[in-house]
Amino acid sequence: MSEFGPGLFKKSALPLLIILVILAGGIFAAASLIESTRISTTIKKEKPLAILFMFELHGKPAVNELFLWFPDKRKAAMMDVPGSMGIILKSMKQMNAVDTVYDPRQPARFVKEIGSYLGIDILGWFIYNEKALSETIDLVEGMPVFLPEQILPDETSPGISLPGGSSVLDGEKTVQYLAYVCKDDSYAEMVSRRQKFFSSFLARIAKNPQVSSSSQMADLLARKPSSNFGMAVRKELMKRFSTIDADTIMAQHISGSLKSFEGRMLLFPHFDGELARDVIQQTVKALAVSEAQLATKAAVTVEILNGSGVKGIGTKAAELYESFGYRVVSVGNAPRFDFEQTVLYDNDGDKTVAQQAAEIIRCRQFGDPSDLSGARNADITIVIGKDFNGRYCIGK
Repeated sequence: MSEFGPGLFKKSALPLLIILVILAGGIFAAASLIESTRISTTIKKEKPLAILFMFELHGKPAVNELFLWFPDKRKAAMMDVPGSMGIILKSMKQMNAVDTVYDPRQPARFVKEIGSYLGIDILGWFIYNEKALSETIDLVEGMPVFLPEQILPDETSPGISLPGGSSVLDGEKTVQYLAYVCKDDSYAEMVSRRQKFFSSFLARIAKNPQVSSSSQMADLLARKPSSNFGMAVRKELMKRFSTIDADTIMAQHISGSLKSFEGRMLLFPHFDGELARDVIQQTVKALAVSEAQLATKAAVTVEILNGSGVKGIGTKAAELYESFGYRVVSVGNAPRFDFEQTVLYDNDGDKTVAQQAAEIIRCRQFGDPSDLSGARNADITIVIGKDFNGRYCIGK
């Protein structure tokens, strides 16, 4: 019998196996420590955590919300990122929808494309497939929604049946709500419904007292989605989610043009994503200010008057301000069309707010509100001049 028989091999391999197990455990522990340290450092430096939440239907992301959050301030914002967003994919070196690179088993590529395009470091992600979403909603005792009318199965949404009015949906019905498609909805209405879904989802976690008080509940919630975060970090994040002021979450979206591309309608962001990146930076700044300043910013109303004579330029300006979270109450024509430069009128007397609004389009001209005829119905009136190119005021 050979001196290198099976018994000797097993004995000699055992120490090596033990060493490999110890090394693997050490590597995992080190990775978890680095991950925890990175998140803790971000929090201590008072920087926002950027986390991508993805909700799947049939293995594709139906809802993607970039969650921007200052944990210690309890304030947060979300930006809807449509899977149909048309960009130049760096990993493929070609133009296509961003969800083209989505793989539920390896979502890092998808997340990296979004983070790179939007100019933000996304620390991690949570992915909820139909099962994970349903079980999570049942854990937090349902999701409240309002539907104007009852939804019955049809050719667009077969197998979907939802009650009209205000109701609390169980997990199975919540998945149906996520899958519901109304063919008459505009892009803005689809974005609004996706964000209402996500804000309700977060609210159920934030307003559930068991999440912060019960380690078991936080652990159960942490185990439902897939994520790049280790279990300890997921559990800690779930506890921190319970401290969010869910009623003040700022909702942002990516504005753009819908165009057909290879048989599919894609959203091509305005100014090749520059606007979306600016919105994110402005949102981060808004989250960093005091509660009083944030409340003031959210209440600002804007009136747009076209004084340039260029058709449609007022609507473009309105879209810009709405992208930044301002409420545009009216768009119309100025009394004349010979304004060479854009002028901003501060009707409310808040110079800080007026300056913030002016920076959106790099407006340098401020007028006296008393020069405007008639009653003003907004905090700020902006008369668009010939120097406005659809994004910024240029020239002199």
